[in-house]
Amino acid sequence: MSYETTPDGIANLPFSRGKVFRTLDDYLAWRKELGAQDAPWYDEVAPGVYQLWGGRRPRDAQPPTFTRAQLLAEFGFTE
Repeated sequence: MSYETTPDGIANLPFSRGKVFRTLDDYLAWRKELGAQDAPWYDEVAPGVYQLWGGRRPRDAQPPTFTRAQLLAEFGFTE
């Protein structure tokens, strides 16, 4: 992915709709808000452990799980 670090935060993230995010928590809150509009979103299921809900996958498939460190690295955040 081609995310852009700007003075205001990280831009060009999936489902960002032109928004720029300073922290991973801000971005994940935005994604959860978009979940009501059928966009995939992350839910913290244990401290520092997130599952990705929504999106296209077989009905019986478990949602993928990510650590906070994985999401920080994936989306280019430092905090």
